[in-house]
Amino acid sequence: MNSVPLVSIVIPAFNSRFFRAALQSALDQVYDNLEIIVCDDCRSDEIKAIFDELVAPDSDRARYLRNPQRLGFQGNLLKCLEQASGEYIKFLCDDDRLYNYCVAHQAQTLDTYKDVQLVVSKRHLVDVDDYVLTARMENVGLVPYDAVFKGEDMLAIFERTPRNYLGGFSGAMMRRADVQEYLPSIALPQGFVALLDFTLFICLLRRGNLVVLHSIQSTERLHPGRFSSQGDMYQKATTEWGWLNEMLKARSGEDAPAQGWVRFLPLRRAHEEPREWDEVGLYGVMAGRQGVMMSRVGSASDSYAELYAEWLSCRRFSEPQKKLLEQRIVSWAWQPRIVPVIIDQQGDAEALDITLRSLAEQDYAADSVVVLTNASVDDPQVLRFSLQPDWARQLNEVLPLLESADWVYLLRAGDRLTQPALLILAERIAQTPGLLCVYSDEGALVEDESREPIFKPGFNLDLLRAYPYVGRTLAFERRNLLDMGGFDPAFDELAPHDVIWRLVEGAGPQSIEHIAEVQVESRLAFADWLSLPCVIEHSEPLVAAHLSRIGREHVIHHDQLPLLNRIEYVHPSLPLVSIIITARDQLGALERCIDSLLSNTTYPNYEVLIVDNASESAEARAWFTAMSELGSDKLRIVSLSEAGSEATAQNHAAGQARGDYLLMLSAYALIHQADWLQGLIHHAQRPEVGIVGPRILNPQGNILYAGMVMGMDGLAGRPFINFPAGASGYMQRLQLTQNWSAVSGNCLMVRKEVFDAVGALEAATFTQGLQDLDLCMRVGREGYLIVGTPDASLVLAEPAAVERNEASRQALDDEQKSFFQKWLPKMARDQAYNPNLYLNEALSFTLDPGLLAGWSPFCTRHLPFIFGMAVNSSAVGHYRVSQPLLELMAAGRVVGRMTYETATPVEIERQSPDVIVFQGRYTEAKVPDIELAKNYSNAMRIFELDDYIADVPERNEHKRNMPDNIGAMLRKGIGLCDRVVVSTHPLAEALSGMHSDIRVVPNMLATHLWSNLRSQRRSSDKPRIGWGGGTSHRGDLELIVDVVRELADEVEWVFFGMCPDLLKPYIHEFHPGVSLKTYPAKLASLNLDLALAPLEFHIFNDCKSNLRLLEYGACGYPVICSDTEAYRGHLPATRVYTNSSDEWLQAIRMHLSDPNASYRMGDELRETVLRDFMLRGENLQYWANGWLPD
Repeated sequence: MNSVPLVSIVIPAFNSRFFRAALQSALDQVYDNLEIIVCDDCRSDEIKAIFDELVAPDSDRARYLRNPQRLGFQGNLLKCLEQASGEYIKFLCDDDRLYNYCVAHQAQTLDTYKDVQLVVSKRHLVDVDDYVLTARMENVGLVPYDAVFKGEDMLAIFERTPRNYLGGFSGAMMRRADVQEYLPSIALPQGFVALLDFTLFICLLRRGNLVVLHSIQSTERLHPGRFSSQGDMYQKATTEWGWLNEMLKARSGEDAPAQGWVRFLPLRRAHEEPREWDEVGLYGVMAGRQGVMMSRVGSASDSYAELYAEWLSCRRFSEPQKKLLEQRIVSWAWQPRIVPVIIDQQGDAEALDITLRSLAEQDYAADSVVVLTNASVDDPQVLRFSLQPDWARQLNEVLPLLESADWVYLLRAGDRLTQPALLILAERIAQTPGLLCVYSDEGALVEDESREPIFKPGFNLDLLRAYPYVGRTLAFERRNLLDMGGFDPAFDELAPHDVIWRLVEGAGPQSIEHIAEVQVESRLAFADWLSLPCVIEHSEPLVAAHLSRIGREHVIHHDQLPLLNRIEYVHPSLPLVSIIITARDQLGALERCIDSLLSNTTYPNYEVLIVDNASESAEARAWFTAMSELGSDKLRIVSLSEAGSEATAQNHAAGQARGDYLLMLSAYALIHQADWLQGLIHHAQRPEVGIVGPRILNPQGNILYAGMVMGMDGLAGRPFINFPAGASGYMQRLQLTQNWSAVSGNCLMVRKEVFDAVGALEAATFTQGLQDLDLCMRVGREGYLIVGTPDASLVLAEPAAVERNEASRQALDDEQKSFFQKWLPKMARDQAYNPNLYLNEALSFTLDPGLLAGWSPFCTRHLPFIFGMAVNSSAVGHYRVSQPLLELMAAGRVVGRMTYETATPVEIERQSPDVIVFQGRYTEAKVPDIELAKNYSNAMRIFELDDYIADVPERNEHKRNMPDNIGAMLRKGIGLCDRVVVSTHPLAEALSGMHSDIRVVPNMLATHLWSNLRSQRRSSDKPRIGWGGGTSHRGDLELIVDVVRELADEVEWVFFGMCPDLLKPYIHEFHPGVSLKTYPAKLASLNLDLALAPLEFHIFNDCKSNLRLLEYGACGYPVICSDTEAYRGHLPATRVYTNSSDEWLQAIRMHLSDPNASYRMGDELRETVLRDFMLRGENLQYWANGWLPD
């Protein structure tokens, strides 16, 4: 009898294009009790053919049904439901895909929590080619961990925000009985279709709770042929949102804790009885994420082509950056003279014109341009030479003629340089001493559209021996090139690469530089160039000549493609290898490891040292005793009397090892390749190599380790994880020997001489498993190569994860901090990777789209760099961080970058800012952002605060956001910073006991948003009086309830942004909030004759700024305000001193009695605001004083 509930995966199939991947993902589920049902609504036999190909005829796991007649989407869903018999059901759309453990994780959740009616998981959005697109609001998730949410509270969120944050059918699992109850009634022929999935979810949440699993468990494919993109689906969705909103409004049940808030619990606590719910302001969380999403490249892209085009468009200099280019160039020690050399082998005038036009548009002008062509060239600035058959030999004749040139840049007709390409190249040359050759990332031109970017690693000796990955768009230092004798024509197309090898041999690999920017796009794409017969023909001879010059005996094999070189290094001896395996009671795994090692290893000269790390079980102790009594030279037991760390055990064994080479091997390793040790040792014997690691597979035959990328997913990550062993990988890298910064300690070979020279493993510092990474980094620092090779392969049966106790978790945390502090600069710039790629295992070697703004390709700076970490992209984030930073940059006073997310240590190190501005970091979740920067960056830290959040009025909506320890956390955050910047003097005074350097920088208005506003006066029969602002002012507005009621028949009350319930019966208009971009114009369009700014008398409001008056003033509105510290000063306004209804009424009637005088006050206020409070000119000095070091 099966111990887990039956799950039905039902596929309502119609489109065969992606059906194979969908069905295969269902078949690959790691779950025992599963049925898969395909209901085919397609008229062709394509879906059935795929099913028959993938599913065995006698399978009891999957079955196929063809609908006799077309049922349509709704009908096919109901047919699937009718056929299903599982306790739980998952609808899988035919263009989506599940990850292997999706069903297992979701079914376990439903089985464990009986009050949960709906489980959804995060998902990737992918395009037609399975490229993972930028996350957006629909798939960003709710909280950053598995959590259960109160269903009724979620309904209130969806009523307020008509948007589906949960995903579609494929990402969800439900109880079949619930679906049978609801789906037939909402999927009627005239019922829901465009929003059918979300409507069903709404119905389920009326009955029970929601679990959102934070891990990615599925993909949803975006493509023009998907069901939601067909015909009138957009119009149907609009109609159905109206139906859904009516359903939500009509619901009954328990109210949410407050508007925008939901009850939830981390899933790890959901079993607690009684369940004590936490609360989260989900509306505010999602609103904040909206700004984050919109700051990223590709947040609206439905394909990789769209995403990449937007990414490229962001890699151009902004107007402020362009203004600073001349200043930057002058700051260089010298200005390199670069001569592009264009080789036009086809005599293609059109292609040549593309290249010449791109050179004419450069931000840094070429010294001259040389063209080798048989076509005519009209440009008098171009030096034309008739192309000879042997262009390499001809270049040797041309180079001496270019007497003014410092560098030459090899191009082909049809290459299109990006506009900043020569400037970036020149800066790298000028600022990096000793450079002799430069290569870069590149892209393809497909029908003149940008496609196929290639993101290369830094110089990688072993990868270059495998094939010429650097490409052909190479720049060389001319004088050195001449001194070397120029190009060797014998290597034809690869003559420049022969120069690279001679540079490596003579000047060292440090003379070769990589620019991680797409500098050139070409009609002759990277892959097409590599496929040229002349490239393939000379790939092996080129490398063979290099190896011969340095005296390295070798044999070159071609296992995959004729282009790719697999080099077998031939050595005269077979040195002794000491294989070190540590174990503590893992007897079963250890026996399997030893058995596979002794049975399957053909290399003759090795010894095995097994370290008994103080095993406790009697069985293990007996086994170790028996092994030690064998007296074998091949296998020795090394015992520790007291348990130590793995590093301690390995060092102890290394001290007793007899071999010239040490191999650290996991007890969970299984040897299946007979010559695995030969595959490692022939690399380890090379004098330039310090460490070698194999390719490590899981028991299913997929990649676990193929090198390590530093900074990926924290300290180091595993690129290509879960790829099939036979996959080629990005740039063929999964099948090639190459250099990494680190390899896995599960199987790591190191020369004993090198191991001893670097001081062995740092056992005292790293007791929690980081010793292997640290060893790789120290060996690499000494100039040795870390080699990862597929020449050797083994299997690792990873042990079950062990729950760490608090002491162990703290020790690991401390060691990770130590590792970051020791190696962060190297981690942030891993030369085996590329900074344009995701630092995420699941997305390794995939373009990281990054942010829309802040691109800077330079390796040096000539202005202070400010890294702004704002809380949001609107309101306070705009006024206090992003807009001031933009204006300082536009004025040429700083350079900078904005983010609305928490930055990792690697991200901060990559930016290497001079100043970091931390806004709103005063909670337990956010103060660690500052601690992180303090630990890992030398940047000056600024604490930015706009409100006295330590004491918030009871009726302020933000009161719910404030934890009990807000005062302590505020003090802690401030104490971690070098300076505090606030918006008002009262706020500075309130915080004076927390810091000695507090500076006041008043709020100001952005010129482009506020300087040209016009509103109308006397636009209605009655005076228009109103208020505009954010959603946290209930207490302030309730001060004037009696005033609004008293004047309801005499004036038109207008409220914008919020209106408390008590006022709603008496108002004339309410306008909901809008985006920051449209807020000023919207405020002006209210056409108020009088604007009010009531504030409660409270220290929180005393510490606020006069921003409301500034905004009103920019619109020309006359103002009546409460007489709080916030509104005192020289701004012309009528002030109410007691906040009594009588005084408010008296002030309003005074203005109404003399409208012309009132309007003059509005004009005077506008004049003052536009003169003194705009974010420009001398006012920027406030921000410079606040943010920059003295």
